[in-house]
Amino acid sequence: MMCFCFSFSNKKFTVLGKTLQTQAKTWLIGILLGSVFTAASISAQARGASERFADLPITVETPAFAAAKRDFTSDAEMAQFIARLDLQTEHLVWRLLGKTPGGREMHLLLFTSEGKSNAFDIAASRKPIVWIIGQQHGNEPAGAEACLEIARRLTVGDLKWVLDRISVVIVPRANPDGAAQNRRESNLTDLNRDHLLLSAPETQLLHRAMRQLPPHVVIDAHEFGPANRWIERFGVAQSSDLLLQSASHPEVAEPLRAVVREVFDPAIDSATRRFGIRTFIYHLLNTSGEKPFVQTGSNFAGIARNTFALYGAVSYLLESRGIGLERQNLQRRVASHVIAMSAILRAAANNPETLIKAVKAARNDWLGEITVDHNLRREMREIPAYEPISGDEKPLKLELQNAFSISPTITRPVPFGYLLGADQAEAAQRLVQHGVRVIRMFQAQDVSVERYIIRAVRQEPSDNGTLLDRVITATQVLNVTVPAGTFYIPINQPFARIAATALEPEGAGSFVNSRLIRVPAGLQVGVELPIMRLVLPARLAGPLLEAY
Repeated sequence: MMCFCFSFSNKKFTVLGKTLQTQAKTWLIGILLGSVFTAASISAQARGASERFADLPITVETPAFAAAKRDFTSDAEMAQFIARLDLQTEHLVWRLLGKTPGGREMHLLLFTSEGKSNAFDIAASRKPIVWIIGQQHGNEPAGAEACLEIARRLTVGDLKWVLDRISVVIVPRANPDGAAQNRRESNLTDLNRDHLLLSAPETQLLHRAMRQLPPHVVIDAHEFGPANRWIERFGVAQSSDLLLQSASHPEVAEPLRAVVREVFDPAIDSATRRFGIRTFIYHLLNTSGEKPFVQTGSNFAGIARNTFALYGAVSYLLESRGIGLERQNLQRRVASHVIAMSAILRAAANNPETLIKAVKAARNDWLGEITVDHNLRREMREIPAYEPISGDEKPLKLELQNAFSISPTITRPVPFGYLLGADQAEAAQRLVQHGVRVIRMFQAQDVSVERYIIRAVRQEPSDNGTLLDRVITATQVLNVTVPAGTFYIPINQPFARIAATALEPEGAGSFVNSRLIRVPAGLQVGVELPIMRLVLPARLAGPLLEAY
């Protein structure tokens, strides 16, 4: 074995001669995983790794798995693949959602047993609609490959039967521009966190289609980096094949949580265990403080899995190993997605009435209190990991900050509706793009309301590390005359939870904190916000605002 002698000045460690301490071992692990410190890619695996991440015994037949293929399915190959499926079945309707800012097409595949294309006909069939979305992050290709394989199985494979009981919508590549550049974001926007604000053309196109075909279930397919900070901090890599998390926002309706616990979680667990797929709750390593900890996916309302659940749908994030791996272990990564997705489709098909009942309950009769803001609790958990040099299991005991375990800090009663100032047309339009019913008041009217007065403004780190504004308000009840042109958002509508989440000012990612709601005086103490809550029922007439 060759001996290396290195000396690094101004570093936390020194490797000299035969001295090989923990830090040097971490350096060698970095070499084994393809990069020193950054672990940007994994170019070689140590003993036992090939068996640990061996191919799964299922067939995957997307263009990425063609003989001698060295990269992933291109846009042109994807279109050709879909075209071949389209010729083989009457159950598929192939649509183009539109073009991205980079001029690339976004494909949508609609599978129904009758080959229906009209949204009214599909709704009339009373079948649950399951959406599958792939590659919102452009550098996470396994999700797109899995979407194409699911489409193939719905066409000619073992999933054809589910179409007798459910309809399936697939958007295989939600971020074509990012995929073309192997980049997470699309034009500097993280699409996965844009689902409340709808600032990017891609998310607007996706939600326009979703308004026509409201989901009962949504699957969002991603990949995670198994090394990176884990190697740097602990000298281990994550050993899970698949990380999963259902929606965790506090306002996810209890009927949805129940059907997740009783129907979908057991189905996924059974299928993945049968194939030996190692699963764990989705989590990230946080090393920003002195003591590292792990955190589940957050309760930020704009994250896809949370927004879709606020629509009243069962919503899952699936993340396979992948970031930095290039094509290594690609079959297992894609197959893990396919097996979990198939389990969700089968569970929906086997329990359509239970699913429909849960979704209907989530979209009706919202009463009680809104959890506007909250803190997360922590608990000690054993995190699956392995030592790359030896291949041995090396689980870590770390604190887990759990998005499902909260302590509410701000709650308010569900109002009878919200009022937005007449100058807030952009915010009103975004609500309409979510399918929220917004009325532009025809005439002035006296109403009883609560208004919001800013009493504090603070900055907090977001999921990606940037600082976000967070306002704290005090509410004041009063009788006012609201002028004609004011936007009225009634609460008795299916997507009321989206409206409340967007309009309650303190929520992370609210329209106030994201600056979508215009406050000419700025976010400063003492300023009244142009939003009010109706505290008594009121009949307010006016035309519905239309989406554009």
